[in-house]
Amino acid sequence: MKKSTIYLFPTIEDRSAAETALEVFLTVQNAAARNIMLSTLKSILTKYRLTKLNLEKCTIEPSTSGYVIIKPKKYITGRTCPSCGENLYALNSGVRILSICEGNTSDIVTYGCRCGEIFGKVETI
Repeated sequence: MKKSTIYLFPTIEDRSAAETALEVFLTVQNAAARNIMLSTLKSILTKYRLTKLNLEKCTIEPSTSGYVIIKPKKYITGRTCPSCGENLYALNSGVRILSICEGNTSDIVTYGCRCGEIFGKVETI
């Protein structure tokens, strides 16, 4: 008889830690907060041996390079945050790039705004 491996689901606390790590980075927007966010997300994926973690506004997946890929659940076509109207490309913008999935003719860029919104946009090369 073959043994089955049972994997646990992420606890409410760990899911909350992932959401909080994202929120803190978007609010603070500095390198230390970004590193902590990425470490927290990667740790949760590793702890539960997950290939995907669905959060409220995005999905987190491990990458082959050892980092994490943040995929949005909402997409835009314009140049502003869909929640607060912040310009994506302004010099002092409150919008940050969270992840980039490169393609042959276009890239899917995941953005996060200081207001807490996470969204994606297809950027043509």
